[in-house]
Amino acid sequence: MELWTEYEGRTIDGAFPLTKLIRPEGRSAFFSTSDGVGGQTVIRLIESHFDDEEILVRWRGIQVLNHPNLVKLIQFGRVTLDETSLVYAVMEPVDANMGEIVAERRLTTQETTQIGTSLLTALEALHSNGFVHEHIEPANVLAVGESIKLRSDCIRETPEGQEGRDLKSRDVRDYSVVLLQALTQSKTLEEAKRYMPLAAPFDEIVPKGMSGEWGLEQIHTALRPDTVQVGARPVAKNPVVTKETGAGIVAQTVVEELPSYPTERVRVPVEEEPRGIEGRRLAIGVGAILLLAVVALFVHGRAKSGAVQANAVVPAVATEGSEAVPAPALETPVAEPGSVATAPAVAKPEASVPAVRTAATNSAGQWRVVAFTYNREAQAKEKAASVASKHPDLRPEVFTPNGRAPYLVTVGGTMNRDDAFALLKKGHAEGLPRDSYAQNYRR
Repeated sequence: MELWTEYEGRTIDGAFPLTKLIRPEGRSAFFSTSDGVGGQTVIRLIESHFDDEEILVRWRGIQVLNHPNLVKLIQFGRVTLDETSLVYAVMEPVDANMGEIVAERRLTTQETTQIGTSLLTALEALHSNGFVHEHIEPANVLAVGESIKLRSDCIRETPEGQEGRDLKSRDVRDYSVVLLQALTQSKTLEEAKRYMPLAAPFDEIVPKGMSGEWGLEQIHTALRPDTVQVGARPVAKNPVVTKETGAGIVAQTVVEELPSYPTERVRVPVEEEPRGIEGRRLAIGVGAILLLAVVALFVHGRAKSGAVQANAVVPAVATEGSEAVPAPALETPVAEPGSVATAPAVAKPEASVPAVRTAATNSAGQWRVVAFTYNREAQAKEKAASVASKHPDLRPEVFTPNGRAPYLVTVGGTMNRDDAFALLKKGHAEGLPRDSYAQNYRR
């Protein structure tokens, strides 16, 4: 969506003022807001496309998990602004992200071990509860006080069958790449060859995780040899302690359980309760060196006094339910953090752009691939014309599900489900945003 700045100054649910637009991302945008207890944080708004309940169910799942290595959602719900239905999530404040740090330097083995352990437990919790992440990268690895947390507002339920298994494998591969980036500032083994071999246990975890040879269970065994897995819960391996008895000091084997969290798939909605935020310290507790790096980046890289740390919360990556920054051939203007987005000049749509279409009634095969979303019809037509001039084979057109905003730029026309997902895959290869999605608009 463009012109998200129109919402600046409005208040969500009477408690969360949209102080300033941080970053627009298609049908999604991030604003600075109050955390409800006098601090500043970020709120994400997503325009509903008949999937608002699906998004809220995912967020309820995160709330129920309440995992220490997943960013907490303070509050979330539905709201209507200017006749536009939106869902929103207020996130706990964060201090920095790993992407900022690895842009400056490589992390030590000790630092990478703590980051790897934190992300591993978060992924184990997600996968065992029926969720996948799909957006694991340094910008989504966040510092909250002394904890390392994975961004949680972009998760989704795991599809059934092979597709779900493939997405879990992709999470493992992306996790392994993050560890490689932490240690080498490189995304591929070829680029990182001058740092080879990696220190143990990453000399095995990284290449075998990236290749798909290892899953989370094998990585857990290598990274945390002192624990075993019971579902998603790590349990210490039979430590031996001494105990003084009447017969003298004897050895006793105990099994110590670490903090646990639900292991059954989360599906039941729960009431949303606003939660306060404990006092934060500007640090990542992965060692004194990392602490200094974070403080330096935090002080040096932030905008005006009083502004929210946009980079710590809004990484420049594709997220579920938002529009990613597309490849150069399909570039969409994106506001810089802390700046006010302005609407692009609206050119007359080319004659080849079809008229705006609305959802058909009781018609089968109404699946569409949505690439871009706009709040203004003219802007949607302009984008469709631009895409058509560069990728005529994608056959872009402007579509509206309800005869008014939002105006969606779709490609390929209407089709059945299998064709839609096949086209989605082809479109990604040709430069469509990573978070382009397929949806059935039959009414």
